[in-house]
Amino acid sequence: MTKNHSSPPRRYNSGFTLIELMVAITIGLFLSAVVGGVFVSSKDAFNYQDAMSRLQENARFAMERISRDVRMAGYRGCGDLSKVANTVNNGSTSWWLNFTTPVMGYDNLSASQTLFPSAIAGSDAIVLLGVDSNDELSVISHNPVSAQIKTTQHGIQPGAILVITDCSQTSVFQMSGPTNSNANAELVVHNTGNSTSPGNCNKQLGASCPTVKEYTFKPGASLMQMYANSYYVRASATTNNGNALWSCSIIDQTNGTAQCSELINGVENMQIEYGVDTDSDTSANAYLAAGSVTDWTKVVSVRISLLMSTPPSAGNLSSKFQTYSYNGNEETASDRRVRHSYSSVINLRNRTK
Repeated sequence: MTKNHSSPPRRYNSGFTLIELMVAITIGLFLSAVVGGVFVSSKDAFNYQDAMSRLQENARFAMERISRDVRMAGYRGCGDLSKVANTVNNGSTSWWLNFTTPVMGYDNLSASQTLFPSAIAGSDAIVLLGVDSNDELSVISHNPVSAQIKTTQHGIQPGAILVITDCSQTSVFQMSGPTNSNANAELVVHNTGNSTSPGNCNKQLGASCPTVKEYTFKPGASLMQMYANSYYVRASATTNNGNALWSCSIIDQTNGTAQCSELINGVENMQIEYGVDTDSDTSANAYLAAGSVTDWTKVVSVRISLLMSTPPSAGNLSSKFQTYSYNGNEETASDRRVRHSYSSVINLRNRTK
């Protein structure tokens, strides 16, 4: 008997219909858009927070740096500023050597002036002088004839501007020697000559140039390096980085020339007012722009206003053109960078109680 073999039922592979495929693609695109939007939003939020953190940190650094020098401006140990003998050539006319005027302001700068190279027009600048008591040396003996001060071992290099005081007399001079190549000298020489620039007009230390008056400093007198720092605003040295706070300083300079360098970026503008004591009670009676101050010896405090901004390289962080208040005026930005203003009043410790 012949068996009847039936064929197994044919099976068909099932797939997505066109409609199902279109729905799946639509859902996938929607989810991608949602995830992409969240990513972009998170990235923008991170960039904004990062830029704002940098802006605030830069503002804090800039304000602390200037405030430190303002507070210490005019510090000369126990000496009396009215009795300072400046024996450095042109010491009474140079902005970084005139120790009797430890605070000096400059208002509404122009780009053409030379004291603050490439300054932003309309911004302000300040010059502050004092001594650094952290590296104070004690005088063992002083021989004015040989122009030698014996002290403890030090690393000061020829050309440094120094202040010496024994409370009865205070003198400013330029160290002419020794070479101190190994930073272990025990002498400080204050002779005349062309080995340093601008050099000393005389070696007697008893009176300012051109008067010659010999003075011998007593053992135990203090010997300190003088600092002279200026602060102003100019374009950052880094491309697409906006404006920055710059400083010109004689610290660590040995050729009689102040060196300018960038301190911190993000400082778009700086405006400064000076608290003037008009009734001798060591407190400010009025705050004036530098151009209105007639007697800088009466300045007892400084009010500094910094306009900080995120750099152009950070992009447009604000959703619209920002309106902000700075220096008593309402301003509208011409771009979508973020700006904040910061201000502080700092007292000169050596002129206030």
